[in-house]
Amino acid sequence: MAITEFLLFVLTATLGGMFLCGANVFNNYLCSSRMFQFMLLPIIWIYQERCTVYEATTKYLLMGGASSSILVHGFSWLYGSSGGEIELQEIVNGLINTQCITPQEFLLRLIFITVGIGFKLSPAPSHQWTPDVYEGVRSFR
Repeated sequence: MAITEFLLFVLTATLGGMFLCGANVFNNYLCSSRMFQFMLLPIIWIYQERCTVYEATTKYLLMGGASSSILVHGFSWLYGSSGGEIELQEIVNGLINTQCITPQEFLLRLIFITVGIGFKLSPAPSHQWTPDVYEGVRSFR
């Protein structure tokens, strides 16, 4: 892989991370997190001389897809219960002011969102796949 391709992937992943930090709408959050993840996949897959690189890339892709699907499921339930709002601050204000759902329903939606974000950040108990990915990725010198 040429240095220009590598820099393109790194800069696009950085741009996705910057958009992710400033996301206040569901669509922006989901698109920027996928942009960040999909641009890191070729960087992981650069060195194809070891078999563990394929395993690491596959685990990273599958666990990222699983976490995104859980996160989208929680977001869709939250979107439906908020009356069609897509801005995060408006959803929080609407849920606080109107009491449109019970605390148990809100807790279920929050659990889905927390598990989806937790798989992306890989804290316990969803940390089993992270060492395999880090072991399969070659360090840059």
